[in-house]
Amino acid sequence: MFKLSCHHRANLLLCASLLAVSSFAQAGEIKMLMKDMKLAMQGAMASTTMPALSSYVARLERDVEQVSHQAYRDDQPTYDEGMQALRDELAEVDQAIRANDMTTAKNALRRIDGTRKHYHALLG
Repeated sequence: MFKLSCHHRANLLLCASLLAVSSFAQAGEIKMLMKDMKLAMQGAMASTTMPALSSYVARLERDVEQVSHQAYRDDQPTYDEGMQALRDELAEVDQAIRANDMTTAKNALRRIDGTRKHYHALLG
């Protein structure tokens, strides 16, 4: 067995602390982005005009882009799968917006909410 000097122990402790802080920071950022996604979704569903709907969907897409690049410590493959499903469904919303079809866009947003619930249940 080997002995660590005081300097090495301090470095080890510092590294462990930085990893813990980094993990908490990522979790905090994910939580913040998820809250904003919820607000953007609510705004989109309450929209009565295509410009308003489009604006909320753009905000939702920005949040999804940011959150999809975050590391998820518990189950990265399922998290990544959920993010891809969300991006695919947002593409359907975009297509409906381009077609100026609010009903189809909102139906696609409702499916996104179902997907959200599914992956939240999987990820706990």
